[in-house]
Amino acid sequence: MREDRFLLGPLVARAFQQYWRFTRGIYLSVEACVIDDAGRTLMVRQDENGGWNLPATTAQNGETLETAVRRGLRDIAGIEVNAKPELRGFYAGIRDRRTGQISPRGERGQTGLYVVRDWRRLSIPNTPATSTPATSFFPLGSLPAGLPPMTAERIRRSHEGRTISQV
Repeated sequence: MREDRFLLGPLVARAFQQYWRFTRGIYLSVEACVIDDAGRTLMVRQDENGGWNLPATTAQNGETLETAVRRGLRDIAGIEVNAKPELRGFYAGIRDRRTGQISPRGERGQTGLYVVRDWRRLSIPNTPATSTPATSFFPLGSLPAGLPPMTAERIRRSHEGRTISQV
């Protein structure tokens, strides 16, 4: 009887692992470090009281990461990507599903960081005017105050041509 309990424990644990894998998914999102000809980085502010961050969006079901970054930049900032964006790496984070920004109360997942250097500004983002976030370009040496330190580090590494995991 005692041996049965030792065999049953791993089977029950394995069953719960399979159940959780299918019922508790993680998000897959993209973040773009858009760099202009002057070496400045595009930043987005979600609302008047929010801080600045890189433009980010969650990949939709069946969408490639490259398609997601192109859609996100077009919708959020009115930017069309002309050349293939450079994938610099992935990082784990907690993202707020509503805003797409990293949040302590969001869902866990993986985020791919892309660098975009070849782009053009479209006339208007493809979102209603009331929900269009503020966008601005910032020089590397004058990133906005209150920017999360890990975001600032990802921006610096992107400008230097390093992956986000290189020290």
